[in-house]
Amino acid sequence: MTAWLIGIVSFVAMEPATYLVHRYVMHGPGMPWHASHHGPRTGGFERNDLFPVLFAVPTIVAMYAATRVPWLWWLFPAGVGITAYGVVYALIHDVYAHRRFVRFRARIPGLEALAAAHRIHHRHGEEPYGFVVPIVPRRLRTTPATRPPTASRPVTGTGARPS
Repeated sequence: MTAWLIGIVSFVAMEPATYLVHRYVMHGPGMPWHASHHGPRTGGFERNDLFPVLFAVPTIVAMYAATRVPWLWWLFPAGVGITAYGVVYALIHDVYAHRRFVRFRARIPGLEALAAAHRIHHRHGEEPYGFVVPIVPRRLRTTPATRPPTASRPVTGTGARPS
C-alpha cells in the first residue's frame, strides 16, 4: 500500500514540478532548446525533445539505485509515478494537442480543454505553464488562441519576454 501511495503522490507532484520547470527553466535559461517548440516545426523532432531525455536520467538513476540499495526502495515507486506522469504528458501534449508522431484526428472534449489552454500558452508565451491541470488566467480565457489552429493560423509563439 505504501508503494502505491508513493507512486500516486509522485504522479500528482509532477504537475507543480512541471509548472516550475516549464516556467523557470524552459522559459528561462532553457529557452534556446524550448524555442524550437514554440516556432514552426521543421522536422519530426525538435531541440525541445531533449528535455524529456534529460529529465528522465535522474529518474532512471534513482530507480536503479532503489534496486541496489534496500533503504532506497521508495525511489522505485516514486520513479514509476514520475514515469507515468511523463507518459500521460507525452500522450496529451505531443500526440493529442500537437498531433505529433501519429495522425490522431479525434476530438475529445476533456482533452480539447487542455489543448485550448496550451494554445493560449503558445499564443502569449506565458501562462499556463502547467499542462495536465492548467490554470488559465481570466484575462486570457476568451482569446482567439482557444480556437484550434488551422493551416493559416498554426500554433506558434516564442514565449520570449521583451528585455
